Amino acid sequence: MFVPQIKNKPGNCEFLVLFLITAILLGACSPETGKPQADGFGVIKPAVGDRAAARVNETLITIMDIEREAVVQGLIQPEDPVIEGSAIYVQLLDELIDQRLLALEAVKRKLDQDPEALNRLAIAREKILGNILVERAIADAVTEDTISRLYKEQAKLAKPSEEVRARHILVNTKEEAAQIRILLVNGATFAALAFERSKDSTTRLEGGDLGFFSMASMVEPFSKAAFALKPDEISQPVQTKYGWHIIQLKERRKTKTPSLEVMRPRIVRFMTFDEIQRLVTGLRENATIEREDAPEPTQSIKKQDQ
Repeated sequence: MFVPQIKNKPGNCEFLVLFLITAILLGACSPETGKPQADGFGVIKPAVGDRAAARVNETLITIMDIEREAVVQGLIQPEDPVIEGSAIYVQLLDELIDQRLLALEAVKRKLDQDPEALNRLAIAREKILGNILVERAIADAVTEDTISRLYKEQAKLAKPSEEVRARHILVNTKEEAAQIRILLVNGATFAALAFERSKDSTTRLEGGDLGFFSMASMVEPFSKAAFALKPDEISQPVQTKYGWHIIQLKERRKTKTPSLEVMRPRIVRFMTFDEIQRLVTGLRENATIEREDAPEPTQSIKKQDQ
């Protein structure tokens, strides 16, 4: 199957969390805005392609500010515009105006110099800088050229696989399954028996038809029996955790390598995850990290000796 595999390295859980956070933040990216205003809120003038949405006590809120907020809140997809005058636009602009008023009042009261505020601002700055680094690294690594290159490499390595189309009748006991097989061998209609006797409610109305499936997509006893059949051949009773099956093979086909456009989202997710993992692993390897919760090597050795 044509699927890029994520390598199983220590710390994958940490990287997965970082990946999810980054996926959200990536959606909030936009072209650079103008220079910050003297008070630290917003920009003096909109960037090229951006324009003012509102001014609050001489500070600026832009269209891109609204679009970033819409992506962060999951109201639109990245790169989608917010339609001016829409309910989302009005709601978010009101929220940003209120947020700006509160922040300006906090500065007026000199709360930005409060130790707790300074600490929280430092933490936010750390996260933002780290996320910007990740965004830039991903932008450099995940390009159309690298996506196309990985697709071609995977396409060459992909092994031809096979799918079968089969139908089945599911019953509770082996004896009942054996009786149904005898009826089928003697000329009974498979679809009619599936409708009358099968307890698989999702397929009985379709004559027991399961459509095409791969070996890995069904439980092993079932798929192994189905793939061993010849076209129109009827299986012996096959037991799975669902009950007893009588299977009839209808067709076989070779699977095709999915197109680049079909595989693009999966490749991008894989490359994004892999780049974050590479970046963080490299930083850890070149850093001096002293963890207070780590056991001392001598302690762990003594315990093993005992």
